[in-house]
Amino acid sequence: MMLTSVDRKQAFRYLGLHDSPDAVMLATADRCERLLLAAVKPRFAYQVCPLTFTPEGILCEGSTLLLQGQDIRTHLNGCTQGILLCATLSAGADTAIRRAGAEDVLAGMMTDAMASALTEQLCDCAEKEILAQFPELYATWRFSPGYGDLPLAVQGDFLHAVNAGRRVGVSLSDGGMLVPTKSVTAIIGLSEHPIPKGKRGCAVCKAAASCPYRAKGEHCK
Repeated sequence: MMLTSVDRKQAFRYLGLHDSPDAVMLATADRCERLLLAAVKPRFAYQVCPLTFTPEGILCEGSTLLLQGQDIRTHLNGCTQGILLCATLSAGADTAIRRAGAEDVLAGMMTDAMASALTEQLCDCAEKEILAQFPELYATWRFSPGYGDLPLAVQGDFLHAVNAGRRVGVSLSDGGMLVPTKSVTAIIGLSEHPIPKGKRGCAVCKAAASCPYRAKGEHCK
C-alpha cells in the first residue's frame, strides 16, 4: 500500500506542538517526511471471523482469541462478525527513527511523531479497503487491545489469529509490545443492523486523566 504524505497536523499534535510551527520545525518536518516515506513498507493483514458471545468473553471463532471486558462487549454488541486487523509500517520506520535521533534530537522526535500519524493513516486506508467488501453490513470503529478494559494480554492470540508474523512480519517482544513498534492491531465489528454510536477516544482511554491534550481542551484524534 502506497502512502505518499504524512498528515502533518496530526504529527504535530503527537509531537505536542500546539502553536504554528516555525521555519526550523517546518524544514525538519520536510526532511523527516522524505526519509520516513522512503524507509517504510506499509502493509496490513486481516481475518474475518464469526463472533460468539460467552460468559467468559467474545470468542473469535476459528482462533483462540477471546476478547474480555465490558467495553469490548458493549462495542461489539449486535455484531455477528469481526474483522481482525493488523497494520504495520515495517521495521523501516524504527530504523528511520533511530537514524534521525542519532543525528538530531528534534529530528528523532519529529520522525517518531510522523510515523505514528502515518500508522493511523495506514489503518484508515486499510479499513476503507476492507469495508468496501461488505457494503451491505454496518461497521463499528476500530477497537484495539489496551482500549478501555480490553487487556493487552490478548495481543499474542490476536497476532496468531491473523497470522501476522508470516503475512506482515509483526510479532511480540518479550515485554509484550508489538514489533515493529509502528504497528497496530484492532477489531472492527460487523452487523446486519445500524450500530448506535458508542463511546470512543477519551471516553475509554486509560490515559485520559493525565492526557496533555485534554489539559489544553483538545484531543489526540
